[in-house]
Amino acid sequence: MPDHDLSGSSRAITAVYIQGSVTLDPLDPAWIQTPETVITLSRRIHETGAKMVDMGNENRRIKVKVVHNGTDIFFFYQWDESTPNVTVNDYSLFADAFAMEIPLITEVSPIWMGAKDKPVNIIYWRADLARPENIVGGGIGTTQISSDTESQNIRHYQNWANGVWTVIITRPMTTASHNQVSFVRSATYRLALANWKGGSDAERGGNKIISDWLYLFIK
Repeated sequence: MPDHDLSGSSRAITAVYIQGSVTLDPLDPAWIQTPETVITLSRRIHETGAKMVDMGNENRRIKVKVVHNGTDIFFFYQWDESTPNVTVNDYSLFADAFAMEIPLITEVSPIWMGAKDKPVNIIYWRADLARPENIVGGGIGTTQISSDTESQNIRHYQNWANGVWTVIITRPMTTASHNQVSFVRSATYRLALANWKGGSDAERGGNKIISDWLYLFIK
């Protein structure tokens, strides 16, 4: 649901309106017209039992562009990763991953997975998955992949080249699913980003680096 208009904030990302079709091709002309926002993920989070512990600051930069054509919304993300990690096993290998989180209600949700009365909607990309997952959460340990057919509407592009991951995620602006946020033009939404480095870095689950709450303005 829309938040109040905070589009003037220094932490705001604008979803630019593009008339006509937009594709998942990173060379699509729509991306040339779209300003880039660089977001610093600086909060190292570690999950300990039923608690999330803030482990202090660390800087990891994510380049962000967002466009929409009134029908679909597209999120373009890029970040540095020296080696692509696309393999997972039960213990020592983890895949690179990325997530975006938006509250399902107007009240401010806890940034780590929301709360029972303040649920969040998460789109979770992992390099080894066939497609991103639509997830809902109502607190630590409660996240679930939504199974309703209406929320199976996410498409994506991914590519690693020259030490950089490029991930583009798209879904319809509006949805009939109660497990997804519907986007309305001229509204602002809270948004948080999370990143996991794979390989042997042991970043998985609650062990990740996150942004503070950001603001996504739909132009």
